[in-house]
Amino acid sequence: MRLIRLTANYISEIIAGKIGTNQSQLESCSLALGSFDGLHRGHQELIRGVRTSRDRLGLDSGALFTFMQHPRQLLDPGAEPFLLTTWRAKLALLQELECQVIVAADFCPELSRLSYEEFVEKFLVGYLGMKHLVAGYDIHLGADRRGTAATLEELGRTLGYTVEVIPPVRSGEDIISSSAIRKALTAGDLSVAADMLGRPYAIWGEVTPGDRRGREIGFPTANIQPLEAMKLLPETGVYAAKVQVPGDVVAPGTPGILERVTESLPEVDLQGDILSAAPCDWAIFGGMLNFGYVPTFHGEGLVEPRVEANIFGFEGDLRGRNVKVEWIKKLRPEKKFDGADELVAQLKKDQDHARQVLGLA
Repeated sequence: MRLIRLTANYISEIIAGKIGTNQSQLESCSLALGSFDGLHRGHQELIRGVRTSRDRLGLDSGALFTFMQHPRQLLDPGAEPFLLTTWRAKLALLQELECQVIVAADFCPELSRLSYEEFVEKFLVGYLGMKHLVAGYDIHLGADRRGTAATLEELGRTLGYTVEVIPPVRSGEDIISSSAIRKALTAGDLSVAADMLGRPYAIWGEVTPGDRRGREIGFPTANIQPLEAMKLLPETGVYAAKVQVPGDVVAPGTPGILERVTESLPEVDLQGDILSAAPCDWAIFGGMLNFGYVPTFHGEGLVEPRVEANIFGFEGDLRGRNVKVEWIKKLRPEKKFDGADELVAQLKKDQDHARQVLGLA
């Protein structure tokens, strides 16, 4: 997977005509563009369209043009967490989807002010060598969102590219979109979100020290801090989950392992460039997690909710390590109990329920 970075300074130079005028970065390409937050089933259809049209038309490359930062992060800096996929998770998913070239641009005022005609001519055709555009049915590019499927197709007759429009992808009667997935997650409806995504909703996080109360009552937990502060988390409550832990802390044959997988969580620098995308060995366990304010042990509750996962059968040390958590099903709302004994009785019921959900009963 090749990464082409377009920093704000680089974008300014392309717009000014200082670079990118003599030779395209790619000999010829089929291309799709967007924020791709979530990389849901609709996005996956665009990616398939890029791959198949590249082969059908005999083009050199298939490319995705996307942004390092979601535009909303810059346009609405005070927004509540909303990201479905962080940059590192997005790179990992794109690698799984066999994307050939990723064009990662900084979203900047100069770029947002461009007309769609100038954007397509200078960036997509001139700089990237686009010969075929794979567009979503609701595409809108450029200042005032004037770059629609119809106007882009008309422009293509002048600039020498063709356009393919992908129709909406549905989950039941609903059109799949990032906003629809966010709505399902904030309502705790993990099954709807998973169907739209094509996979369980997941977060990557670092295991940080907790208060060890779970261990004291017989339900040790990993305190998981999401790697990205703007990552959207489902509504608070108790969930059945799967937890993916580094394989080097789990001996082969350890009871409780559901599966061993090879997956990459790309390492990136401060600019978002890939430092390493080497695949790693991971072990997946069943579990249950509480996402909430822990009111039983913290009076009126913590100031910020936290993720605590009880991993079935796991006994290693995960402090300082990254793990992946898949949220499978909400079991119940978070509740304040009268004491540890009442909480433990409920946790035993939650554990049985989670095992049933995960097919471990």
